[in-house]
Amino acid sequence: MAEPRAWSLAELAEDAGAATDRFRRSRLNEPLEQYTRFFETFTPIFDDLIDRLPSLTDEANVRNVMADLVADDDVRTGFRYLSAPPISEDDLKILAETTLAANVLRRDAEQAKRVRDIVLHIIDPHRFPWIGEEREPTLEEHRIAVVASAALVAARKVETSRQSGSRMQEDDVKNVLREIGLVEVPRRDIRMLDDAPALGEFCGESRLGDTRADIVIRLHDRRVMPVECKTSNSAVNSFKRINHEAAGKARAWLTRFGSLQIVPCAVIDGVFNPANLEAAQGEGLMIVWSHRLSDLTEFIEETRSPS
Repeated sequence: MAEPRAWSLAELAEDAGAATDRFRRSRLNEPLEQYTRFFETFTPIFDDLIDRLPSLTDEANVRNVMADLVADDDVRTGFRYLSAPPISEDDLKILAETTLAANVLRRDAEQAKRVRDIVLHIIDPHRFPWIGEEREPTLEEHRIAVVASAALVAARKVETSRQSGSRMQEDDVKNVLREIGLVEVPRRDIRMLDDAPALGEFCGESRLGDTRADIVIRLHDRRVMPVECKTSNSAVNSFKRINHEAAGKARAWLTRFGSLQIVPCAVIDGVFNPANLEAAQGEGLMIVWSHRLSDLTEFIEETRSPS
């Protein structure tokens, strides 16, 4: 029966160094490019939004004004970011007791007014001081408000894209699984291993026992491989990601299903403490780096002919 490679501390340290270098490069290059794209997208949006602010008090036309503001995704985002701090779509809908669907607001003036009133009530007095003073903005105030608002959205968009790192990992893993002929099937609730995908299949995020796995693979020797995708931005953070979360799940799965039936795996990227990885590996967790997913596919291929 094929067994996962047990990496030495020196090997883990070498790969950790390579992953940290990748992390540094991504933080230095990609965020600025992303930030600039988002900033350039939202600058004209806020320029137009500020010009349209006076129309929000037009009670006779509030339905159409609000419907136009929420119809476009980016304009709707800009509208929410007028407040201090920016209000989420869910919070805005709950506080206004309505939806943000353009067709609804265009039909119902009361719902349109409630959405408008929530944002105007918490509009940022530092970016838009003229609103509370009931006057027109100066050219400089207008310029500063546009720049500050576009920067606020751009920064948040970059942060959000960073938080989606594990989802990108999942996509990468799924792609290499497809490349070696595995077929993705619907996610499911796996209470017993018979509920897991069949030979040559895998599924996305699914409940496995009492917790969830990002990906569940049925190996060719019938064992089940739950995969956790983890990113870390610091050696300290890596303890939470690998030892608490991934290794914690591995312990639970091994206890419930047994080491002869399950092979827990973590695909990792970013900054990790090699000692933490060695400890997690000692608890039965297979370690695979995002920059070398071939280690995962080679192991899966080895299970075709168990020894």
